[in-house]
Parts: sequence; C-alpha cells; structure tokens
Amino acid sequence: MASLRPLHSPLHSPLRLRTLVPFGLAIATSFAAACDDGTAHSTDDVTDVKNSSVKNQAIGNCWVYATVGWAESLRLTHSGEELNLSESWVSYWHWYEQIAGGPPDETAVSSLDKNQISTGGWWGVGVEIMRRYGVLSEGAFIPEDAEAARSSRQSSALSAINTSLKSGVLSDASKRRDRKVVRAELDKAWGLSAELSAMLDAAYGADVQRTFSKGKATVPAASSLRVTADIEVGSGASGSGISLLDAIGAPVSRYDVKKRTGKYAWNEVSYPSGASDRRKLLGRMQEAMHDGMPVILTWFVDFAAMKGNAFQAPPATPGRQGGHMTVVEDYQVSNVPGFGTLEAGTLVTDPAALDAALDPRATVDFLRIKNSWGSSLAPPNAGEDLRGYHDLHMAYLDGPLTRCTAKDGDACGIKSQTAGLWGLTLPPPAFLTDRKGVEGTCLDPCTVGPARAVACGTCEATICEDDPYCCSTAWDATCAEAAQATCDGACGG
Repeated sequence: MASLRPLHSPLHSPLRLRTLVPFGLAIATSFAAACDDGTAHSTDDVTDVKNSSVKNQAIGNCWVYATVGWAESLRLTHSGEELNLSESWVSYWHWYEQIAGGPPDETAVSSLDKNQISTGGWWGVGVEIMRRYGVLSEGAFIPEDAEAARSSRQSSALSAINTSLKSGVLSDASKRRDRKVVRAELDKAWGLSAELSAMLDAAYGADVQRTFSKGKATVPAASSLRVTADIEVGSGASGSGISLLDAIGAPVSRYDVKKRTGKYAWNEVSYPSGASDRRKLLGRMQEAMHDGMPVILTWFVDFAAMKGNAFQAPPATPGRQGGHMTVVEDYQVSNVPGFGTLEAGTLVTDPAALDAALDPRATVDFLRIKNSWGSSLAPPNAGEDLRGYHDLHMAYLDGPLTRCTAKDGDACGIKSQTAGLWGLTLPPPAFLTDRKGVEGTCLDPCTVGPARAVACGTCEATICEDDPYCCSTAWDATCAEAAQATCDGACGG
C-alpha cells in the first residue's frame, strides 16, 4: 500500500496527516471558543505532524492552547526546537485588553462579558495577542507551569480578577480606564514577581503604550521574551525565511482581528453545508497535513457522543455541550483509488498514495486531534503515546447535531441544528510552496535540515526517489545517513 517510515522522535506518529486545529471548548452558547475544561499526545499517523506535549486546560481557554500548540508545532517542524510557550501569558493580555481596551490606535481583541472576564476567544485573537506582545516561555511567566501539564494559577487568577471587577479596585469604572491600575491588579491576580512586572514595564511601559505590532516595544536584556518576527517557521522561497509573524499576518482592519491578511497568513475557513464543498475543504486540510502542518479544528462538543475517547455519531439525547478548538494530528481515509484504506497510526510516505487520498471519491473516516484535556485517555486501538488525543468521526462532524441554545432544567429547551465541524484554520498556498525554501536548501546532504530539492543534485535525487519524505517534508537523520552511505564525495558540499 504505502511505505512506512520509522519513528525518529517521540514526537512523531507513524501514519500522520498534517492538519491544524483551531478553537477550544467551554460550556457556552456563543460561537466564540468558550472552552470546556474536559478531561482527556500521539506520535503515529498517516501524516507526520510534529506536535508539542499535551496539556490540560484549567479554564475555558481551549483556543489559547490550540493557538499556542499551532505556533509550537510550526517551529518544531521547521527547526526541531520544541518550544514550551506560556498559555497563561496569552490569557493575561487577553484579560488586560478586555478591561483596559486595546493599545493606542488598535482595537481591543475582546471586551468584558457582563462585567467579568470572558475566557472564550478565537485563533485570530490569540495570534493577534502574540503579534502585539510576543511570546514567553512557560516557566518565565509562571515558574511552576514549566513542568506542569495543568496550570492551577489560571483558575486562581481568574477568580481574583473577577473579584476585583465585582467588588474590588476594578469595580470602579474610572480605575478600569487607568492602564497602570489594570496592570497592577492583573500582576497581583497572577502572582507575578516584582522582577517580571519590571520586565513588562521595560518592554511595554507601565501603562502599555508600546507594542511590537507598532514597532515601539522592546525586548529587555536577559529576558526570554521573544518577538514573533524573530521565530522562523519556514525557509522561504528565496532563502529569506518565513517567520511566525508572517504566518500570523495582520488584521484585515483594526476592527476585525479574526480575519488575517498577508502572503503567508493563515485563516479560518467555515465548514460548508454542501457535501461537495465539504470534501473540497477537507482536501485542503489533507494537503496541509501531508506537508506536516498543524491545522486547527473548530468544532462543537457534545459529551453524550463521546465513547472510548472518540466522538462517533450524533447522540440521541444531547448532553453537556460547548464550542472547542484543537490541533489536528492525523486522519484516516478509505476508498482511496488504488490503495484502499490509509489507516491513522501508520505513516504514509508514498506520494502516489497521498495524492490518491485527495481524490474526491476517497472518504475521510475520522480526524485525530491533539486535545487540551490532559493525557488520561487514548483513542480506541491507539497506543499509549496517543494519550490525550481524540478521534472525531465524520458522521459526528457532518452532523446534524442538536444544539441546546437554552436549558429547561436538565432538558434541552430551545433547540437548533449544527454541524459538528465549524471551521478549519489553514495556510495559504504560498506558505506550503515557499516554506521549504527550495532555492535555499541545497545544503550538505550529510547534515539534517529542511527538505531538499531533487534538482539539488544526483545525491538528493537518488535519496528522494527511495525516500520521498526527504524532499517532501524534512531532511532528517535517516536522509543524512543514507547520503553518507551512498553519495560518495557529496558530503561537505
């Protein structure tokens, strides 16, 4: 059927289709990713999406975990560096803008919900916060989170800041307009050290008048603060490099941060209603996943449908519900012309098989997602390295599901119909074609690095004929070892 590639890292999964997952889950009726903190990492798939470790959200901010996981995956795929970025950092700034408003000349990414913090959001909101304020490592923001899958600080900070909004300092509307006061209250709620608060003052000003999006913020010396423009996630067609900022892009307007613009900017696309259009969108997802990209999935969760860590079909009786956002890890596809079924958990490197999987006659059976509900469970018939992953069957994702927009006690009051799949956050064609930097990757074939081009030379052409992965995804240790063994005189070039 298709050649299998041995695992080279505990972060790989054999059969892995590359997809990204957006959104998160919280019990809410709004379409924003109001995320549930439900409970539930794989490395063997049809595609080879490299994901960072599974975490366990403590509050309804799944969209933050999906967005951060997306950024970590892009960097890991390109460079092999496994970042451990702070989700709490993104939430801190999300809350700040809800209370104090956006920075000068920029609209706030979100606003308060009935005078309390809203934990829900969108991928576009998450990346805009990264664009404005950069990223910080987990341990640099909340030290104990560096080794923890679940952040207890998020829960305590949420309680503290909501208390301040209800009956404390921030219950005074005039204080909410004082950016220094808001910063001080947030720093206290999050339990930030004096040194970290001083770093924020130095970077953005105590009143947050400076941001990286306006080019005015600065990275203080000896801090682990990183600007998205300095994090490379692709080589670029001319070897110039594609940055995380390029993938984030810019808002289409100051009033709409969810839609992004730019040559390499990713965007969320809504799941269509028609079967043909749905298959075309899934084909775009497959192409991105075949290229190792972390597609984000925005979906509707009904826990009554969850059986053995899989969501297989719409439940007869609705259960606990909410919107959710996750990163896609793999998928399974059947009726592939000439190949039959490409099973999730078995890495496919045969280009002919992957191309055939895009045929409209092929049927996507289910998507395997990296979730943010912890690592207590694995999908049915999956290995221990997939603990924290879930399978979402297309019967469930296509729906329709009954959505309870109001409750009558324990029963569903006002009902509406929805698909399980709401949207996919995908790269533009330019990102996929340029990120490997074909013009700039004719490097020493005996060293690991980005995927090489067949046109680089006889050595590369020979290696890639035997192992297409080396020219389609990455020139890893297996490719370099093959070059050392078979390409006489090519090393050191």
